[in-house]
Amino acid sequence: MADGNITKDVMYDAVAPDDFESMLELDRYNARSTAFDKIISATHDHFWDPLDPKYIDFSEPWDMETQALLPDDQVMALGVPYVLDHLEKTGQKVKFINEMVLWNFSSILHGEQGALNLSASLCHVLKDQGAQEYAANQTREEARHVTAFAKYVKARWGRPRPCGATLQQLLVDIIGAPEVYKKIIGM
Repeated sequence: MADGNITKDVMYDAVAPDDFESMLELDRYNARSTAFDKIISATHDHFWDPLDPKYIDFSEPWDMETQALLPDDQVMALGVPYVLDHLEKTGQKVKFINEMVLWNFSSILHGEQGALNLSASLCHVLKDQGAQEYAANQTREEARHVTAFAKYVKARWGRPRPCGATLQQLLVDIIGAPEVYKKIIGM
């Protein structure tokens, strides 16, 4: 079904966050789509635990003062000769690289937190039970991502950097959007 430029699919039918009564409609319980069944089933095949060192060992030692977390060719700023020369002359190249990695990982951590909140915000507004289950599974997955990135950042640097203003505004906008399609596009 199309409404102007927006295509609507019944599996994305939603209610207002304060309209729980609509979730109790009897016909809703027999109207579960199968659109997400394969994805939901696949999530049961591989659950990983960021707290289990078999998956990620956060205690693995790393000398942040002398070991760069990335090779030079993966740090775009080092492609500028002035920057590279200055950092090498002052002995700050490793620190610079590791600070850039911290900034990037902090942004990823904030993005994962946004994905967690966004997925959770879909759970109580999607009318289709398959869509709700998918959103709940995605919420669980995003929670694991937040845990893993937070533990990694803590192990290497102690704490993340603040969320950048642009990323923060984007996350606030998509999580707070009342339109489900904006949330789904945001994901």
